[in-house]
Amino acid sequence: MLNSGASPQQQAIDPATNAAVVQGACPTVELREGTAFYRTYEKGGDGDPSKIIHQASIADTTRQCVVNGGQITATVVASGRVVAGPAGKAGQVDIPVRVAVIDGENVLYSELQKQPVFLPENQPTTQFVFTNAAVTFPASASRSAKILIGFDPGPYNTP
Repeated sequence: MLNSGASPQQQAIDPATNAAVVQGACPTVELREGTAFYRTYEKGGDGDPSKIIHQASIADTTRQCVVNGGQITATVVASGRVVAGPAGKAGQVDIPVRVAVIDGENVLYSELQKQPVFLPENQPTTQFVFTNAAVTFPASASRSAKILIGFDPGPYNTP
């Protein structure tokens, strides 16, 4: 039985904004090919496994969308881990994460951010959670757009 006579399901409301959450038209989050892993090397050591300072990987992603007029604002979240390499040490590591929204060949949104991650002393690995709550694009593109996330070494002033 598809409808038991119960009242229709209420639309989800984001408690932070008191706005309706768009569930059916929120584009999926995808990892762009080749951007799920990121390595940094000692100067002059590119490609040499013994010169890896740290390696980062994205393990999971999610998103939530809210309509505001003709715009959708998505909160995009990625989680992953950072592991110190043979040349690594404890301390802060800044990993470059780009979120982009594309509709076919059109870039509707693109932002590259540095995600600070702290590697504790005597612990060569740690987890991180990246959040960008300001991913905005036209609501008219919501059914055909894709949200892409991944590591991007830059430069920071490119779309």
